[in-house]
Amino acid sequence: FFMRVLWTHNFDPSVLSGGVFMNLLADGLREQGVEIDLHFLGNVRSIKGILKAREQLREVAVGYDVVHAQFGSACSLVTTAVKDRPVVISLRGSDWYIYRERFNKECIHGMLAHFMSRASLRKANHVITMSDCMTESVIRAFPGLSVSTVTDPVDLSQFKPIEKKEARAELGFENDDRKWVLFTTLSKTNPIKRVGLAEEAVKRVNEKLGGVTIKYATGLKHEEMPCFVSACDVILCTSVHEGWPNSIKEALACNVPFVATEVSDLKKIADQEPSCRICSSNSSDIAESIVEVLDEERVDLTRHVSQMDVPVVSKQVKALYEKLLA
Repeated sequence: FFMRVLWTHNFDPSVLSGGVFMNLLADGLREQGVEIDLHFLGNVRSIKGILKAREQLREVAVGYDVVHAQFGSACSLVTTAVKDRPVVISLRGSDWYIYRERFNKECIHGMLAHFMSRASLRKANHVITMSDCMTESVIRAFPGLSVSTVTDPVDLSQFKPIEKKEARAELGFENDDRKWVLFTTLSKTNPIKRVGLAEEAVKRVNEKLGGVTIKYATGLKHEEMPCFVSACDVILCTSVHEGWPNSIKEALACNVPFVATEVSDLKKIADQEPSCRICSSNSSDIAESIVEVLDEERVDLTRHVSQMDVPVVSKQVKALYEKLLA
């Protein structure tokens, strides 16, 4: 049946790759016949901003069947102002996990985000998380809460294997035969991503092998990413925590293996794939894993993301809405 769904979000439209995966899923649901409208909440970094956004949302949400917060934290706190129709909250990672490596602004921000997410969850009709690991964590905190795992989609019509030589030639690096280690982050100063740890690990790899370089996927347009990813030999994730790293999905879709700290559900894949590794947060261990992966032949890894394609995930979310409205 026909549905009108309002998505609330706080992804700054001025950020080049902000909200890419949200928009991808929105388009997928539209293809499924669901009317999706996006509502940017604006500045919700203050109590005044949150209260103003809550008041505005009550008016904007009139006429919609479901209201779906695309993030926890202040976004979910604003969205639960809607009382007379189903409210769904998607938790994506940094709105649930707290950065605890040191007491700094990221730690304080994480604690505030977590607090606001927790304050919102019991007021929601359903909660979506990005990984089974997150779902288990949320259910431990809120037994009986309606929670399901529906990871953000990857566009498998765009992200698909390209021969490494072909990809490098397309990028203008046809004569570069070094090993490329891909590292994806919106900001190199984000302590959650631990760029310094990644760089130290790659330095150690170079001491052993030589001819290895780290390639940062920062500031690229999303349509440039498939070729860039395919040009790499391995993707490295040294994060403290993740919901389900979209960069890893895209790499797997391009048959690029990963080396990662134990975040999200990545261990389930690494346990099945000799070409992928989960390691400790020690630069020596990470370097050793990179060396091992670089020695592996490239194999088909796309099966691990086949159920994360846009149409598949879109149907899951649509079915969830239908169940709420039944």
